[in-house]
Amino acid sequence: MKKIILGLLAVSLIASACKKDKDAPAVTKENIAGTYKLMSLKATVNGVGPLDADQRDDCEKDDLYKLNVDNTFQYVDAGTVCDPAGDVSGTWQLVDKVISSESYPDLNGTISSFDGTNLQVTITGTQDGMSYTLVSTFKKQ
Repeated sequence: MKKIILGLLAVSLIASACKKDKDAPAVTKENIAGTYKLMSLKATVNGVGPLDADQRDDCEKDDLYKLNVDNTFQYVDAGTVCDPAGDVSGTWQLVDKVISSESYPDLNGTISSFDGTNLQVTITGTQDGMSYTLVSTFKKQ
């Protein structure tokens, strides 16, 4: 009896170890489209970090980013509304993994990770002799 139980346990462990993780969806405008909340903003400067770079006011931390399949978007001052409200509408585009908006520069960057729920947008550059990387992590609502 012990051998049967141990055998079944071994088979179940092997089967669960061999399960493949769910493949991440392709980065397309159809898959990216949705409503997101900015969860964190991290910065690395001259190789130091990542550090918390979220300097938003409390009234901005519950706001939503709505990316529509027709390439329009709305930044919605949701929840606790700032004074004045910060609602913005515009357009966005996705080329390869680069997301951009002329009307809302905070949306610009390279999609470095997307699992269907969590979206990371990375911006790298140099300013005043310092190299930086900013990583914004959004969660689909």
